[in-house]
Amino acid sequence: MTVTWEELGWERLAEGVGRCRLPGWDCTTGLVLGADAALMVDAGSSLAEGVRLREAARRLARRHVTHLALTHPHFDHVFGAAAFAGAEVYGAHGTSGAGALFAPGGQGREALRA
Repeated sequence: MTVTWEELGWERLAEGVGRCRLPGWDCTTGLVLGADAALMVDAGSSLAEGVRLREAARRLARRHVTHLALTHPHFDHVFGAAAFAGAEVYGAHGTSGAGALFAPGGQGREALRA
């Protein structure tokens, strides 16, 4: 079954491109769909929010997110990154620690509890 961007609470900006305004912190995430890849821009403020974004992206793209771009190291943009295990992570200056935190073999959620 095909689902629309709007049905999932996203705004479609162009073919295969959309954004979602997240509640609570005035954070916007983005999704860019290519022929063989899906790029999520920012991951939300918590693991639960990241999971919701991941599942919405999977429904829209009909595949897993393959790439994650972190725009800056604020919690409301990076704490959901653990939900995107297996995605190739890219980050702006200052986000390298966040990317390493959620990389395969990284500390993930346990480090967030510290």
